[in-house]
Amino acid sequence: MIQSEEAIPSNHPRAGRRRAPLSINYDWRYILAVDIHSHYVNIAVTNLKGDILVSETNLSPVITSPEALCTNIAGECIRMLWKSSIPTEKILGAGITIIGPVNELDGIALHPFRLFDKEVPVKKYFEKEFAFPVAVESNVCSFLHSELLYTDIVTYAQNILMLKWGPGVGSAMAIRGQVYKGYNFQSTEIGHNQIAEENGKKCNCGRTGCLEPSISTDCIIEFIQKDIQTHPDGILANLEHRIGAPTRKTLARYLEATSPSDPLWDFLSTCAHALAGVTNNAIHILAPDKLILIGDLFEHDSIVELFTRQLYQINPQLPLDLCLKNQTLSGNKYIGATAIAIEQLLLPI
Repeated sequence: MIQSEEAIPSNHPRAGRRRAPLSINYDWRYILAVDIHSHYVNIAVTNLKGDILVSETNLSPVITSPEALCTNIAGECIRMLWKSSIPTEKILGAGITIIGPVNELDGIALHPFRLFDKEVPVKKYFEKEFAFPVAVESNVCSFLHSELLYTDIVTYAQNILMLKWGPGVGSAMAIRGQVYKGYNFQSTEIGHNQIAEENGKKCNCGRTGCLEPSISTDCIIEFIQKDIQTHPDGILANLEHRIGAPTRKTLARYLEATSPSDPLWDFLSTCAHALAGVTNNAIHILAPDKLILIGDLFEHDSIVELFTRQLYQINPQLPLDLCLKNQTLSGNKYIGATAIAIEQLLLPI
């Protein structure tokens, strides 16, 4: 894994022993990365740095039972390795990320929302199919692991709150440079703060009135659909003719094609304010050094600017450099799975 770099010839001889600089061979072993969501699955092989060697996205596995789901995904992974001529001996292990809270010690998904309403022994099912070990973690916590592993953030921030917006709302916390989980492996849950006691929307967690269903990408898409029906000659209706129906795949194009003066952005401002209010409460309680923003919506600089403006309007005393966009997730949806495989299988404490 550690290799010597070749010495660079020099015309200036120097007395003493020649330097033998060392570097990490990131291709020493590969990681099988599996990203499980409620409606689709992404799989890939990466090197130890997270560089993608081969990937398959938006797979639709059979979801008849927890074991059938894991077995089906494992079969797709094995076929991908075979087609790519990657021997299993080259795989250090599999990193599997999934929605909902996770007992990472035993590899159990405790409540994979929208998939199953019971615990799923993910590690056990996948290790029955694979010839290598498996690491499991929640998707948001895995992204926080990637920031801690692949960036220098811990050199200037030890206590970090990560906020994910899009498709849902998730969060995770690192204290003294370590991902924190509390009772029953729960991480911070900003998205499941109750904001409505009556007439609130039903959340995927089973409760009513959580923040998430009121500001999720699906909620934004629902707003666009209603506006198109109400205003058939309006801006959003005209965009539908050019872009197509509003979906998770086309939402980014709707955001890029509209301006702050359009009705969509009035609604987004309301969503951002609700998220900023709950986030400010979390900041008061957790006192993070940095707030890292990730997720589909925060990929847009205009959304980041909208959210941070709302946050500082609510609490002008916050440090001006509190918020920053994630450094590892952009363009690489597998970096979290790679990070947790390395943390659990290569660098265990």
